[in-house]
Amino acid sequence: MSKDVIKNLGLILLLSVAAFSMVKYASELKAKLQLQDSLKQAQSEVAALTQEKQNLLQEIRKEKEISELLAAKNLNLKAYSKASNNRLTRLFRDHAKTQKEFEEAKARFAVLKAENKALIDSYRRSYMENEEYKLKLSWMVELKKSIQELKTQKPQALDLDTDKNKGFLIKDHRSTSDKIKIEVTPSNN
Repeated sequence: MSKDVIKNLGLILLLSVAAFSMVKYASELKAKLQLQDSLKQAQSEVAALTQEKQNLLQEIRKEKEISELLAAKNLNLKAYSKASNNRLTRLFRDHAKTQKEFEEAKARFAVLKAENKALIDSYRRSYMENEEYKLKLSWMVELKKSIQELKTQKPQALDLDTDKNKGFLIKDHRSTSDKIKIEVTPSNN
């Protein structure tokens, strides 16, 4: 074999190694580019996940703050609820006491109403009696006036013996004169 053939073979071999190396380099370059693209995608995903992590951490902090505020508010509401329950208990007690006092006052009112009715009836009876007494009294006043008039009249006009009866119309259960008519009319006072 000759030197040319060996050279040719060496050249073919070199060309095949060069072609293989170029194909291998191109495939490696392509893989490198794919890996770089994957790395860029992974980095952007990492950045997005980092941002999401930060957002979640902020939300967790806000939730903790809200939870603490709600816990404080819940504590205040529990205290308020306890105070309200105490106040309601006191109000129910006061209501029961007031209801009892109301029932007692109602019973006393019924008694006072009955007493008032009795007093009104008593007043009416007293008023009627008073009117009757006024009528009788006016009659008595008129009778006294008539008797006074008779006493002041001259005893001679009545044919009375003044020495015997001294002005009396009735003496020793007997009339000292003839019949005397006395009219009494009630006054309109």
